Amino acid sequence: MIDQPKETKAVWERTRELGRQLDEVNGRLETLEGQNLGDRIQELSLIVKKLTEKPKGDAPAVWNWDTFTPQQEAGAWEILLKWMDETFRVRWPRSYKEMLGYTERPSSCWWQHPDMVEALTSLMMSHYWAFRDKEASPLRVAEWLGRWLPDAVRQGKFILEECKSTFDRDGGNGHRHDLFENKKVDADREKLGRHLHMLRTGEVPS
Repeated sequence: MIDQPKETKAVWERTRELGRQLDEVNGRLETLEGQNLGDRIQELSLIVKKLTEKPKGDAPAVWNWDTFTPQQEAGAWEILLKWMDETFRVRWPRSYKEMLGYTERPSSCWWQHPDMVEALTSLMMSHYWAFRDKEASPLRVAEWLGRWLPDAVRQGKFILEECKSTFDRDGGNGHRHDLFENKKVDADREKLGRHLHMLRTGEVPS
């Protein structure tokens, strides 16, 4: 057997190595083609576009009542009342009555309680998220029905508990101001201030 020249052997080795690398490249291409890379890139571009777009239409966003101007607050009330009258009361009348205190009396002071307004706002927003959002799904609906709605009803009953016992059947709605709203807490704040000062400086009050 005649030995091949070293140059020829080197060419063959290099050729085999290139063939092996080419097989690897072909394998990777087949894998990428099987993953529908083009479709995934298009899907990703749509997601990025959606994230960068501003909300359209009258879709509710997160509300912060504390930052509203009087005009914005009036507009927010209109949206909230429209949802309550046309959706909440119509589709879930028993939950509506129980949450707002109409189960046992014809009049309610629910609108005079800021925490009740916040609870109703949250319920409205989560309803939109579950039923009307573009990505709404049966799971979202089930979560709203099984979690957010019962929790809102529980909050409403808790908020109106003190007013329930003071209902005036002569025309009043039974609203009772929370005494804590007018409670003087200056002494408590002063004690807390001394405690925070001690934490910051390490000085023990005399």
